[in-house]
Amino acid sequence: MKIRKKIIGLILLTIISVGVVGCSSTSNNSNSQNQEVATDEDFISSFEKAINKRWDEQNKLEKKFATNTSYTDEQYTQDTIKVLENEIESLEKYKEGIKDKDLKEIANNYIEGVKKQIEAQKTNDYELQYKYIEESDKLRKPALIAMVDDYGIKIKDEHQQTYKDFKEQATIINKENESQAFADKLASEMTFEKSTGEFGDVEFSTIVENTSDIDFKNLSYKVQYKDKDGIVIGDDIIFLENFDVQSKQKVKLTPFEEGVESIVVTTDWFESK
Repeated sequence: MKIRKKIIGLILLTIISVGVVGCSSTSNNSNSQNQEVATDEDFISSFEKAINKRWDEQNKLEKKFATNTSYTDEQYTQDTIKVLENEIESLEKYKEGIKDKDLKEIANNYIEGVKKQIEAQKTNDYELQYKYIEESDKLRKPALIAMVDDYGIKIKDEHQQTYKDFKEQATIINKENESQAFADKLASEMTFEKSTGEFGDVEFSTIVENTSDIDFKNLSYKVQYKDKDGIVIGDDIIFLENFDVQSKQKVKLTPFEEGVESIVVTTDWFESK
């Protein structure tokens, strides 16, 4: 029971809910540009009101969970799920009026992050809970930071420390997201030249360059060898060490299998400096 409470407490501490409380109003003779500004500005204003209200309510719920012995784990979980489901319903309804593409992407990411939180609440599998929390954080935290930095929403004074902690975590997540994006891009762009080695073995080689602004301590890729029919006939790894900004490294693969016609490279893991 204590473990369950710690898990649920962790989930709640990561929950930053956004409830839309306003609606846009435009006159019938407004032009499309005015309608776009009103709709987006109304969403931003509602976001600001709702995020502060959510933190107010979150504090109340945490206090109740900590002090009310008759308030069970199950009640705590169900109340949290209800809050998140109501939040999603409001956001999805209002999201359709957003015209700003960046703002809509932020809204979509945030909503998907909240859905991951709901999944974390519904499962009793602790590994799945952490998995959903991690996935949620990667979507939701950068979205909230963007709303503050790019769209000017303001956080109440009593929630500034919470937001500061939140932003520090989001900064780490943003760097991880950028690292992942570059690693995936590099994998998709690898083009290998086929040659015959000194002892008659087949070699595939390429040059990779770190064109990002991230210094990688380690970068590991999974490799699949496929034949002419696209069937996987072998596997391998690519490991790049000290792959710093603007550095180049030569990659050479020597498959044991014969009949390799294509190579598929996917990101396995990475560690930035």
